[in-house]
Amino acid sequence: MPRLDHININVVDGPRMVAFLTQVLGAEEGPRPDFGFPGHWVYVDGIPAIHLNIVQRQADYPEGMINHVAFGVYDFDDAKARIEASGYSYKLAGIPGTPIGQFFVTGPEGLFLEVQFRRAVPPA
Repeated sequence: MPRLDHININVVDGPRMVAFLTQVLGAEEGPRPDFGFPGHWVYVDGIPAIHLNIVQRQADYPEGMINHVAFGVYDFDDAKARIEASGYSYKLAGIPGTPIGQFFVTGPEGLFLEVQFRRAVPPA
């Protein structure tokens, strides 16, 4: 059965994006093959889940077909502490009728990131 292997994001400032993903997700930059063009691979739970390509452009990407990228499930307190320490703005939400809460974090270059956590199921 097919599964999502990784996401690939074009960024101008690779180190800044790596730092954001490290701070917010607890991810780590790791080995990347030499493709002949600059980039970074960011590992989530030991898997190279986020591939960053370094590109040239003058402004952040406008909103497009993909609204956001989601990662979960994290401990609420740990996730909140990491997100707040990053200095990036966020909003809290939740998937109605489920035990999944959500942080929506606006990161560098317009990246919109969802970080999920477990919560008590709200009464119906």
